[in-house]
Amino acid sequence: MKTVNRLNTCCFIGGCNQNNLFLFDEKSPYYKDIKLKIEKNIVYLIENLFVTNFISGMDIGFELCAAETVLEKKEEKYPQITLEGVLPYETHSINWTAAQRNKYYSIMEKSNREILLQYHYTDDCMRKRNQYMINKSKYIIFFQIGTSNIDNLILYAKSKGRIVMIIGSDEMKFSGNESTY
Repeated sequence: MKTVNRLNTCCFIGGCNQNNLFLFDEKSPYYKDIKLKIEKNIVYLIENLFVTNFISGMDIGFELCAAETVLEKKEEKYPQITLEGVLPYETHSINWTAAQRNKYYSIMEKSNREILLQYHYTDDCMRKRNQYMINKSKYIIFFQIGTSNIDNLILYAKSKGRIVMIIGSDEMKFSGNESTY
């Protein structure tokens, strides 16, 4: 298995909770807009910044949608790209609905690599997962609506010199240490 190079890697971190999961329901009026923003970012990263590795935290909502989009792009036009799913703990998806678990397992089956960070849940397992992904990536795409705990992760990513992209349901914003965008 080839070693993943941080310089050509992007991860996805979502600030989803029960109040905004509806945005990622294919029947939602916002779904197509968000999915298109994810697709545009992925294609831009591949074609202009030579990103070949994508990492997803595989959480419900944005992270599963982004992982699914990477796999679609891989199948359609970019067979060179890879997807790594990072699990914060072994039973992470146990309380999800059957449909959510089926989507999760389908994506994981097609991913190139699965990383399990720890076997059991701890209060800091999600923070550890997010820091793992940020440390392994040059580019980080966050999903954020309003204020959330994503702000601390954005500050952490910027302090590590990462290029941060933020997708919301209204407009996309870019920031980071380079003026590429």
